[in-house]
Amino acid sequence: MAGSFLRLEIDTSGIKAMIVEQGYKKVFIKDDCHVLFEDLPDSEENDIDPFDVGMDVVAQMLDLGTCSTAIIFVSSFQVCFRNIDLPFSTGKKVKQVLPFELETLMPGINETYILDFHMLSGPSESNLILSASIVESQVEKYFLKLGSFGIRPRVITPNGYAAAVGFLSERKDITNFAFLHITNCEITLVLVNNRRPCTVRAFMASGISPEDLAISVKQTIIGFNQRTGNDIFFDIFVSCDEHNFKTDRIYTALEKTLEYQSKLRSAEQGIQKALTQEKINSNAVLQNISPDKTMKYLFNFCKGKYGTSSFFKTYFSNIAAGVVLLLCTLSLLLLTTGFDNSNLDKKIAVIDDKALFIFKATFPDKKKVQDPYLQMKANVQAAIKKSGTSGDIDKSIKNSDVKVVAVMSEVSRKITSSVDMEISRFLFNNGRLVLSGSTENFNNVDSIKSKIESSDLFDKVSISSAAADKKGDRVNFKFIIEM
Repeated sequence: MAGSFLRLEIDTSGIKAMIVEQGYKKVFIKDDCHVLFEDLPDSEENDIDPFDVGMDVVAQMLDLGTCSTAIIFVSSFQVCFRNIDLPFSTGKKVKQVLPFELETLMPGINETYILDFHMLSGPSESNLILSASIVESQVEKYFLKLGSFGIRPRVITPNGYAAAVGFLSERKDITNFAFLHITNCEITLVLVNNRRPCTVRAFMASGISPEDLAISVKQTIIGFNQRTGNDIFFDIFVSCDEHNFKTDRIYTALEKTLEYQSKLRSAEQGIQKALTQEKINSNAVLQNISPDKTMKYLFNFCKGKYGTSSFFKTYFSNIAAGVVLLLCTLSLLLLTTGFDNSNLDKKIAVIDDKALFIFKATFPDKKKVQDPYLQMKANVQAAIKKSGTSGDIDKSIKNSDVKVVAVMSEVSRKITSSVDMEISRFLFNNGRLVLSGSTENFNNVDSIKSKIESSDLFDKVSISSAAADKKGDRVNFKFIIEM
């Protein structure tokens, strides 16, 4: 994938920053700068992080706007490497158990760590694991600062170890070797056995002589062979930015100290063959590492919330489970709705059959039936009209033409002014009259009822209620009068 990305190499002395142009066939450094922490301007805030100030200086020297991603190579002294045996052969089990196994081995007890690992042996052998851990606050610091420039780290990995992995991916012809990565501040030793990085050690460059370094390399090789029960011959590859007098002394010391290894060569390799030493350009092997592709055995602390996976990829299992649950729920809902509709259709069919039976029994002369409900309604209405013309009409229909004025007049005529009665409600609707009011006593209530009943206009008069009022000097009544 073509484009530019930011490459940072951070150690105790400062920050090396490079804008790397990534073409389709080659990778080259477009621009670079080196910021030393000791040259940074003094700050009034004592607790300010040198990395934050250093990146502000880098932003002034480089055009960071051309980069959206970054690779950060951190010092090996920021990373805790551990070899540990676990009784598991699957990565999933190791990922679950490893944090608990490493908890007591970490230097910062109260710190939260981000870890990565790879397995050194096959499923049938002892399950030896190489792990690397870094304090989460360091990773968070890098993300926050680079995020202010619109850059997201894709790879955060230990520098010397990354150089060894980059060299391993480049050289397919070697199986076992010791890789020394030398900078001005630190030296990293990585042992590679059967093309798997298996041991990592770090040394301060200013605190160790070439001879002591060679002895430490020898002791690391002997210790690995004793731990694994093997006698493995390791060729030596030295990676550094620039070759000088000190690096030449390191080559000489390694050659003298590791002469004993020639005895470990098999007959096929040739017993007389001397130790192989080769100088490697560190910048060349680090350019093999890209933010857009994964590299086997490379530790990467961009994990969890700092990972580069998409939301869908990260939570795929949860999303898939939710989708399956949703589909099951919808299927159950549709199935239940289908059963309900089927039962409802059966009930409607039974009612339709009953309606058809009633229609045919009521109107046997109707042979053609299309809609029994509509046809029954029409036939009933026709029968009502027909019965109404012969004089057999309900009295409420007969008096449907009675006017309110006529009703009021009839009531006034039957109840003369000599009767003590006060009307409070006069409600006439649909051939029915509700008459409410008050009178002097209960005898008057019966008298009023009798007078109204004597009218031919009123069919039936009933007393709905009759009760003395609160003062006790009047009787409240309510008549229901049918026309």
